[in-house]
Amino acid sequence: MEQRRGASRFGEMRRLLAYVPRRLAVLSFAVMAGIVLAAAGLIDLAWEQVNRVEEQSVWNLALSASDDFNLPMRNALVKLDQFMDDVTLDNTSRSRAHLEADVRANSELFGALLVVDSQNHVQVATSGQFNAGSVASSIGPAVALDELAFGPPLAVGGETWLPLVRPIGEVGGRYLTVVALLRLSYFQAHLNKLRRDPGVVISVIEQDGQRLIRVPALLPGVPSAVTPAIIQAITADETLMFDARSRVDHIEKLMVVMQDSAFPVGVVAAVPLSEFFQIWWPRAATIVAIAALLLLVKMFLYLALATELYRRHQAEARSMEAVEEAHRVGAQYRLLADHCSDVIIHIGFDRVCRYVSPAVEHMLGWTKTELVGRDTAFLLHPEDAELLHEEVQFLTKNSGPLCSRCRQLHRDGHYVWVEANMQAIEVGGKADGFVASLRDISDRIEAEEKLAAAAAEMAKLAATDQLTGIANRRRFSEELARQWRQSAREELPLSLLLIDVDFFKPYNDSYGHQAGDEVLKAVAATIVAALHRPADLAARWGGEEFAVLLPATDIGGAIGVAEIVRSAIEALHTPHRGAVLGYLTASVGVATAYPCRNQSSEPLVAEADANLYEAKRRGRNRVGAPPTDPVLWAGM
Repeated sequence: MEQRRGASRFGEMRRLLAYVPRRLAVLSFAVMAGIVLAAAGLIDLAWEQVNRVEEQSVWNLALSASDDFNLPMRNALVKLDQFMDDVTLDNTSRSRAHLEADVRANSELFGALLVVDSQNHVQVATSGQFNAGSVASSIGPAVALDELAFGPPLAVGGETWLPLVRPIGEVGGRYLTVVALLRLSYFQAHLNKLRRDPGVVISVIEQDGQRLIRVPALLPGVPSAVTPAIIQAITADETLMFDARSRVDHIEKLMVVMQDSAFPVGVVAAVPLSEFFQIWWPRAATIVAIAALLLLVKMFLYLALATELYRRHQAEARSMEAVEEAHRVGAQYRLLADHCSDVIIHIGFDRVCRYVSPAVEHMLGWTKTELVGRDTAFLLHPEDAELLHEEVQFLTKNSGPLCSRCRQLHRDGHYVWVEANMQAIEVGGKADGFVASLRDISDRIEAEEKLAAAAAEMAKLAATDQLTGIANRRRFSEELARQWRQSAREELPLSLLLIDVDFFKPYNDSYGHQAGDEVLKAVAATIVAALHRPADLAARWGGEEFAVLLPATDIGGAIGVAEIVRSAIEALHTPHRGAVLGYLTASVGVATAYPCRNQSSEPLVAEADANLYEAKRRGRNRVGAPPTDPVLWAGM
């Protein structure tokens, strides 16, 4: 599937490019090739510039490191010459005091000062680490030295010192040498300021390959071997620049080895080649991005030109086909309109008919000649005219298609229900009325009316008690919930009557269930007749029990209605052998509540049921209600 899609896209691209002139295509590809070559040349030039600048930078770094090492060493030699003037054998204590004072004054550079003989026995020492007469073998051989030399670095008291050895000569028959122990931390602090990057390494190395100073310092256990190329450069007394892999961190670096002019050491500055790449690659990436952008722009312009040329060619071909298609489609639409069972009608916003299909004669009895050019307002049923006018107003605002139902006048005088699908149209960029498709839906309307009547009848049956013809328990529960919410909103009382026929079971046993059903019908009719407000609702609660819902009625009004109902049932004088009075009676329980939105109606029903039970307990044929006005009770 993917191969087919790729082949299809490639074919479309070939069709587009086929319309570009050959010379223009060759020129475009030549320009793109030139962009690629220019980008490659700029990338190579950028690399050369970075190398040139960085090589000069490393060279300057080595020169600065040599100066930062050379200057303190020269100062140390000057101080050392001053120290040597204090060395005498006639007054050792005086010499030591002078030496200690000089060392304290230059403690930033000097750690200690020793005077040793040819057997490395300490004669004078300014540090407690060396005792007079002891052997200082760690500073290297001091016999027959006739020039300046360095000893191997040594750790003393948690600090690394660099011995600087200088011969004094014969003094009192002994050959003496002065040893200045210089603090390596002083040199490392100065050299560390020159490092511009953590990967840069600066070292000071003797001609024999002994490493005196390294910044940063080597970690314990790391080998400090120096490459032969560096030793050769220092020994040959020349300055070299070369690439080499470090034996310490195994990183390829550019190294500059520079011989110190005053001391027998060499200064090595090493910079990782990765720094060159870090400086070069953003420039290269920028060049590549610019070149890619230029290529994309060039390709976009080329494809846009090819697309435009292709579109022009296609438009010319389509314009020729459109003329033929217009004639063919026009004939087809005319054929469809003339033979469609629905009526197609074109009406202007002035309500004048511009066109109507022949199907109008079958649907409405009118002929085309009777309607075209005539105001169509007379066809509308008076009850539908206003609604249809409003819908046409929506069409004028380009609201999209509308579907409407209306009645249209038949030629013989009756009205036909039609469904009209309307759509506003424009001719020459101006509104030119609307086109409507009319479909006869008389049968559908008749079926819908029958269905609605059946649904209403079913709803009525579902809410009506089949025996008594009044509301059933379900209908009563729905109305109670609705009236409860309405009373809560309007802050009005809501009263409930529960009515129970006294001694109804004995009546059934004596007179039969059919007679009992007739009695229940008569009681239900009596209750309904006692209610005079449309909102009052009487319902069969269950068995011989009935319920009456009285909206907007307080306890006094509810008791009054309850007494009217009780008296009306008693007034029926329905014979009952099992009753005390000899005829049928009923007891009524009354309850009133002031509903709230967050309360349930169950307490109201429970209170009415309790009052009904109280009325029966007190002898039946009476109203049970909560205490109220004594005068009202006395009157009852």
